[in-house]
Amino acid sequence: MTLKTSNEKSQEIINMEVLRMAPNKFTLLIIVLLFLFTILVKPANARNDYLQYDSHCQGPTLEPYMEYSQTENIGRGSSTSGYDDDRGTVGIRLRIPLTSTCSKEYRKVFNENALLRQQLEMLKMCSRYKNLELPDQFAEVREKCDGIKRKPEADDK
Repeated sequence: MTLKTSNEKSQEIINMEVLRMAPNKFTLLIIVLLFLFTILVKPANARNDYLQYDSHCQGPTLEPYMEYSQTENIGRGSSTSGYDDDRGTVGIRLRIPLTSTCSKEYRKVFNENALLRQQLEMLKMCSRYKNLELPDQFAEVREKCDGIKRKPEADDK
């Protein structure tokens, strides 16, 4: 049996403390990285303006659904009387929100704003592609942008 000096004992204790602290340092590093991530990250927004509208105004919806479940019961005790249970359901679900912030006036303004957003987006697209020869695949864009021209006084300035 070897006798350890007090210096060797203290060194061994320090090494054990360092090994014990290593997971805490890793955890601290993870926490700091998560904190930096939450500070530096910005929310993603849609590139097209008309895709950013609030959809809290929902009325009744009617949707079809289909469900299928399968269970197996093997029985209990000495009895082996098990059974299989297959169930299928097809139906139509009607959802009606109990509370809503929608009024006829709000829905009218909302629809007008949606139309304006779509028209502004179309103006952006037309200004980008007005000098291009568009093939038949883009016939709809060509038709929608056909009548868009600059005012004569805008060209003089």
